[in-house]
Amino acid sequence: MDTQLLGNISENILGLFPIVKKKFFTYGPLDFPLHLSPNNFQVLMLLREVRSSTVSDLSKQLNVSRPNMTPLLDKLVEHGLADRQSCDSDRRVVNVAITQEGDAFCEQVFHTFSNKIQERLVYLPEEDLLHLSETLNELKHILLKIDNAAT
Repeated sequence: MDTQLLGNISENILGLFPIVKKKFFTYGPLDFPLHLSPNNFQVLMLLREVRSSTVSDLSKQLNVSRPNMTPLLDKLVEHGLADRQSCDSDRRVVNVAITQEGDAFCEQVFHTFSNKIQERLVYLPEEDLLHLSETLNELKHILLKIDNAAT
């Protein structure tokens, strides 16, 4: 495997994060209603994907310690976006599930972010928009192969 090529790819991917954040996203109360932090939102997005999980599994997937997960989950539960449930077979295990309100909130935030992205992109020429669309589709397709190759 060409390590120089891999290094170049990793640098380009890492270089995209600050550009995307600067061009499309600002974190503040308007972006994260209910005064949720980006970390709260990250937990909620994972719950949206997995639907239900143990606190331990969530903390592993997000690389957050269990004690640090507690306040993140408390905030989601407080706003009705997630629900905690004790495991019947092992009372030490706590399951967390996204609620209907959590799903609706995610849809609202996605809609808000999508609108912000579209507002920024509207100034690009159509040729650039077509190229960007094709490139992002191809990037997504390639990146999805990583999970398949690792399993």
